[in-house]
Amino acid sequence: MHEFKIDGPALRNGVPIHIAVSALDNFQAVVDKSYLVFSGSKRMTARDREVFSLLASNFKKGSLLTQFEIILSGVQVALPFVSSFGPQNLWDFTKDSFEFLKLVCNAVQKGEKPTYEFNNNGDAKVQIGDTHHHYHGSVIQIGKLALPNYQSLAGMIDPKKLDHISANPVHQESPDIYIGPNDKNMFDVPRRIEKETVELSCEIYDFNKYKNVGKLSVGSSGEPVPEGEYNFEIFGSQDNVEYIYSMLKPQVELHCLIEMESNPFGEDKVYKLHVTGVNP
Repeated sequence: MHEFKIDGPALRNGVPIHIAVSALDNFQAVVDKSYLVFSGSKRMTARDREVFSLLASNFKKGSLLTQFEIILSGVQVALPFVSSFGPQNLWDFTKDSFEFLKLVCNAVQKGEKPTYEFNNNGDAKVQIGDTHHHYHGSVIQIGKLALPNYQSLAGMIDPKKLDHISANPVHQESPDIYIGPNDKNMFDVPRRIEKETVELSCEIYDFNKYKNVGKLSVGSSGEPVPEGEYNFEIFGSQDNVEYIYSMLKPQVELHCLIEMESNPFGEDKVYKLHVTGVNP
């Protein structure tokens, strides 16, 4: 049996449902990622939910404190290659992924780039500066998948609302997962906008004329960014009519500033494109 807790001024006279739902949803998603890595599934399906779930009970007033069990039903059928898999294994890898993410996110915040060396057993040596850390490969996989959910949980920390999010086995004094009043930015990763404008040939397939943001697709390997789909926003106070018309064209030429994100798991990646102009 484990417990999950959120606490803060917003919960003194009751529990705001939107805060409770957001916290519980992201926590469920974190543990889901551990299950997905071990099951080899890409996403949670109805069949997966028959096998794996968190069962909550004993909600308490004054904060949101709930006890929960990790339920695995028919795991030998669903996970035939994991002979020793059980709720404790799942929790151990969940808490290890939390510690792993704290480590690598803190490193990139300080301008240090973690490097990874995997051995034949799937384990990894993570080097940060002159320090080496060793993790099971599954912990790193879980961390990659769960980072957005940990970012959402940490983002809920607010001195006027929440100051504490934690999870641990019942009767264990020190939490396995703890996000405190000074941890709002614990999982943030730095971003930077490159100085030089680039010219990009792409397809705009989605555009919101009210927010001046959209999505584009790059289909050629010869472009300044790798092939793939990217979010973009119009830079400054440009007229958006040309961008709306651009959706009718199979290819458009855009002038962009590239916003890069420090990647705790490897090479830095494109986070967003800031479009400064479109060729007629």
